[in-house]
Amino acid sequence: MGADSDFDFRIGIVGPSRVGKTSLIASILKDSQRLLEGTPVKIVTYGTKTERRVAQHNRELEGSLRAGEFNSGAVSGTEEPFTFELHLDPGADAAGIRLNLLDYPGGWLDPSRRPAEREAEWKVCKQWMTDSTVLIVPVESAIMMEASSRLHKRSVPTILNTYEIAQVTREWAKDRASRPDEPALILFCPLKCETYFADNGGLRDSSRELFNAVQDHYREVLEAVRGEAPQVQVLYSPVDTIGCVEIINTKWRVDEKEPGGFVFSANYRIRPPGRQSVKGADAVLVSLCRHLVEAKKRAESKVAKAKENEASAAVRFAEKDEGFLGNLWLWASRGRSHRMEKAKDCQTQAERQRRIVESLEETIARLASRDFGPRVREM
Repeated sequence: MGADSDFDFRIGIVGPSRVGKTSLIASILKDSQRLLEGTPVKIVTYGTKTERRVAQHNRELEGSLRAGEFNSGAVSGTEEPFTFELHLDPGADAAGIRLNLLDYPGGWLDPSRRPAEREAEWKVCKQWMTDSTVLIVPVESAIMMEASSRLHKRSVPTILNTYEIAQVTREWAKDRASRPDEPALILFCPLKCETYFADNGGLRDSSRELFNAVQDHYREVLEAVRGEAPQVQVLYSPVDTIGCVEIINTKWRVDEKEPGGFVFSANYRIRPPGRQSVKGADAVLVSLCRHLVEAKKRAESKVAKAKENEASAAVRFAEKDEGFLGNLWLWASRGRSHRMEKAKDCQTQAERQRRIVESLEETIARLASRDFGPRVREM
């Protein structure tokens, strides 16, 4: 793939229903301009459907905050599979990078809740995640942190679908293991974690407890990745998708029809002045950009090598000695001139591709210099 067409990437998101997959995507996009200041990279929506979906989400969130009482249920969940299409311009003399993120009803993870008539669609979603170069695991922070009784704690793995996530992740890791030369990344992103950090207006710092909870509850997922594809980079990157809210109290309502037998809910207060203050999305975005631009550089490097070989072959052909009569005929028919023109054109293309690779290397260096901040950890 060269400079004349976009480089497409699939990004898989694997998490339960209403964990905040759409909120994470919208937060990353919302803050992309600020987060990428100082780099030539920019991200925009690609296509009207994605633009409308993000705008709808932001309007619902804004309305909830203006009402003075944030209700996580006020932001509608995903009822049908939806592909977010974003366009990343790496700032090089090349086509951009298409980021395609598949969102789907989280309940499909659980076979007991998945409608039989949606099995074919679920297989498509699973294949999408397996084929993705990046896998994002959004984590419901409050479910883990606010489970106090034994019954509540017992229900957490079922509510979070950690077993099902481990199975999907293992298939993804197996596929990555078969491509050891390609970069691979998995991101664990605790969401709705404003209550547990003191660096964004919060009242207490429970960040260590949150990290330990993720390691504990997602141990099987981590073991699947490390066992199948140890070369995969694993990052822990908690995100405040709203920032100005804090849990007041929680409720575990008994409902045998729901996963784990409980419905978890939380009441939030709005921190003044009630404006969205995303925190942590920069680390997610920059890690994605590093991974994707690095992968694109590898692809462009292969094209550059092929064009260099083509140019060298064209020069050899243009200068080839065809013998007295052959050389005479090439001169008379202007064949030699045509060969030289072809060689020059190939050399020009090879030089252009070399500049693309150099520009991408510069972009990677700039992104690599960005500090993830103290929230992010290698796992």
